[in-house]
Amino acid sequence: MTKTIFRGRITTLRPITQEDAEITLSWRLSPRAKQMQVGAQTVAQQRAWISSKLLTDEINCIIEYKNQPVGMIALLDINRLHKRCEMGRLLIGEEELVGKAPVAFEAELMLCNYAFDSLGMHKLHGDVVEDNHAMLKMRRYLGYKQDGFLRDQLNFHGVYKGVHALSLLEAEYRSICRPKLLQLIELLNKYSND
Repeated sequence: MTKTIFRGRITTLRPITQEDAEITLSWRLSPRAKQMQVGAQTVAQQRAWISSKLLTDEINCIIEYKNQPVGMIALLDINRLHKRCEMGRLLIGEEELVGKAPVAFEAELMLCNYAFDSLGMHKLHGDVVEDNHAMLKMRRYLGYKQDGFLRDQLNFHGVYKGVHALSLLEAEYRSICRPKLLQLIELLNKYSND
């Protein structure tokens, strides 16, 4: 796990710690997040999950805005041989505090830059749950390509859901995704409550 802290114009990404267990659990148990993931149900389980992630080379970050934790994002399944990794666990848990500020876009920009510029990755990939239409639409707008659809891939409390397997190559990031992220950040900064 990296100890790197990423600083953007309005957003800071810092490594997740044990002290984040209570707040991250509250985000993960929110009605919206529960539709997209299944995981810890208690603070102790969340602490154990965080502990297990601290022993890996995953980059699990807390997103801070106005010096307060507001969400999380990660790079996982980092494969240095094949130069690919997964971007995931993007969750804005404090939507009211964030408002229209482009926190998620800036967090994604910083981790993409790190993946391609510092880690030397060739490809980012990730799964989007079939009924997360907003994320699927955004990923496609940013230039991600669909590599496939995995039927009944996840079990959400007895209900199976499929996932769209998406990816973004380095050249696509530089020519499509990065310019669009920068444009969205600039545009939304004009309308944010900063």
